[in-house]
Amino acid sequence: MIDRMTKLQTFARAGWFARGVVYCLLGVLALTGTGASDASPQGVFRSVQDMPGGPWLLGLLALGLALYGAYRLYSAAFDSEDKGDDTKGAAIRIGYAASGLAHFFLAYAAARLALGKQSSGDGGTEQRAADMVLDIPLGEALIGALGLAFLAAAAHQAIKAWTTEFMADTGPGAPRWVVPIGRAGLVARAVVFAVIGLSLVSAGWFGSAGEVKGLGDALSSLADHPELYALVGVGLFLFGVHSFVDARWRRVRNDDVVNVLKSRARAR
Repeated sequence: MIDRMTKLQTFARAGWFARGVVYCLLGVLALTGTGASDASPQGVFRSVQDMPGGPWLLGLLALGLALYGAYRLYSAAFDSEDKGDDTKGAAIRIGYAASGLAHFFLAYAAARLALGKQSSGDGGTEQRAADMVLDIPLGEALIGALGLAFLAAAAHQAIKAWTTEFMADTGPGAPRWVVPIGRAGLVARAVVFAVIGLSLVSAGWFGSAGEVKGLGDALSSLADHPELYALVGVGLFLFGVHSFVDARWRRVRNDDVVNVLKSRARAR
């Protein structure tokens, strides 16, 4: 059992499953009467908290998200997905590192709620963080650069949806409906990332932290366009379903993470 817990596959599959739970519930919150105001990761965690055995479920969700964060940081550091060291590969690996840190933050927020503490995600966390960045030298440029990174990520999601390159790492036996579901989920993420990226670019340009949108705010901004809002909500739910597909059929190298880290430490 302990040997299995040190395998990269365990990190990845537990993480994809946890990500699937978050995105499916996020889509449900967006599409039901709760509205966009609570359609955020923190809203998802609060909905899980209210379920029977909520604290235990939140603890498991936090663990899964932390494992996924560790998997993404490992992928970034050791290139476990063979992206290479050229410009494109480096950009993808930087994206993996950013994803890893973001999932660690989500795991922390879920763990706080599991322990009965108020979520630190309530009330404009993104704006407060942006305000701190804007107070440092070149803060506007940093916020703008982050916005461009989100726009690049949105474009990458859209390209993956168009080319179906996401299927390259899917193992044999996956059902045929994986392709349309994956495409819909990636397009929805592209829309949300684009909204967040534009808000960050605007915040950097005008030096105003109030322009920054998190995931919930990005969804809320689409509420004036009901058809688009509904399509994005459905797409986010389908991205969660696709995450479950990744947990089951995605090909992952079965490295022993502990042994790899030890060998790297000895090499230094």
